[in-house]
Amino acid sequence: MSIGMIVALGAMLQTAAPALPAPPVTTMSATTTPADATTVPGDPASTAVKLREVDARMTVPVLINGQGPFRFIVDSGATRTVISSRLAAQLALPAAGTVPLHSIGGESEVPAARIASLYVGTLPAKEIVAPILDETNLGAAGILGIDTLKGKKVVIDLLHHSMSVEPADKMFRAPIDNEIVVTARSRFGQLVLADADAAGQRIYAIVDTGSMVTLGNLALMDRLVRKKKATPQQTVITDVTGREIVATYAPISDLRLGPWHMSNVVIAFDDAHAFARFGVANKPAMLLGMDMMQAFSRVSIDFARRKVRLLRRGENDGTTVRLDPAG
Repeated sequence: MSIGMIVALGAMLQTAAPALPAPPVTTMSATTTPADATTVPGDPASTAVKLREVDARMTVPVLINGQGPFRFIVDSGATRTVISSRLAAQLALPAAGTVPLHSIGGESEVPAARIASLYVGTLPAKEIVAPILDETNLGAAGILGIDTLKGKKVVIDLLHHSMSVEPADKMFRAPIDNEIVVTARSRFGQLVLADADAAGQRIYAIVDTGSMVTLGNLALMDRLVRKKKATPQQTVITDVTGREIVATYAPISDLRLGPWHMSNVVIAFDDAHAFARFGVANKPAMLLGMDMMQAFSRVSIDFARRKVRLLRRGENDGTTVRLDPAG
């Protein structure tokens, strides 16, 4: 659920891990409509509006049964790889019944197709059963989920707007200049950052490359926003099944990932189905979307080693990133 495929992010910290429910069948990816596309750059909401005006998600070439390549979104928050109905019909993929799908808007039973060979880059081909969804809601020919990314590494180059799926690192690599490494925990395949907070509030935070928008739950909003007398603004989020939710977005004074701090950031808030599925509906949680990734020049997500590497940009537009002196 990238914010369409369920649970692009849920965050989890270096505190005792709560008991979570059985892994949901989820997928993510989403489109958003800003409540006010005329926001002036420099306003607290300008960063969020700018990033919502375009699809900030990235794709990689995928071969299906030896045909292609086709462009698939890489979604670190989705448990299942999904294919569009158009592509499934074009390739005449055999039907595989129906499967349950949990998206940001709720639970659905959707048709599925059997893929004999899904090939990404130099990685071994896989046989999978993929849910089928409308390409209009997916925003691409398909989405690569955790079932494909497990044990691999995703590298996102924000400067050149490119993404790759590679073999995981064989051993720990020391950080380079301006790079930090944040340790994560694995929950249902997704990586939950082990050291993160929002305005001083510890959060459960899952990295979601399939979502354009960072989404916090209402438990987090209660602690950070509702006590302030700010006028809430709203945005419409459409999930991968076409369901729409109206989320409230507001600025957060500080978001910390390891020793990095980002100030003047805007996130959306909603009591999304994803948070309940991951057992954190009543705990401060956040799904980290591609809008937050824009603050860095490169992001590397190693699922096998459970490491997230963040390389700082030289300059940032709308979002300020700083490093703790102690870090």
